[in-house]
Amino acid sequence: MKKTLFLIISITCLLMLSGCRNINSVVLRGSYQSERTSDGYIVQISIYSDENNFVEYIDNREVNKGTFDIIEGKKYSLVGDKQTIEINLDKNNSFEITMKKVNDGNPILMKNLGDLPAKFDSRFNDTEEYEKLLE
Repeated sequence: MKKTLFLIISITCLLMLSGCRNINSVVLRGSYQSERTSDGYIVQISIYSDENNFVEYIDNREVNKGTFDIIEGKKYSLVGDKQTIEINLDKNNSFEITMKKVNDGNPILMKNLGDLPAKFDSRFNDTEEYEKLLE
């Protein structure tokens, strides 16, 4: 009887501890967005984790898209058609990116908005101007 009770308590504790471990794990997925930068832009990145794809937007204009891979741990490489971005995902599920022509070249904090990627289908006549910000 004591062995059975000990076994049940041990299994329960093990299951509880393994469940707590997953609460703190963060994964690159969903929508990330910056606050308004010093020069007035808002940067968004949508991560499609099932397909290992991403799309980067500046002020809702698509400026870069491509694929991403895990380098190691929480470090990712986003390889786009306009630029490559390396990020380190932190415990708050956010990361910093740097663009020379946005925010005076200072890091831009990208905060996770949720697990679903956002998509902006609007068409703008000035998208090429925003793409030049990535150069």
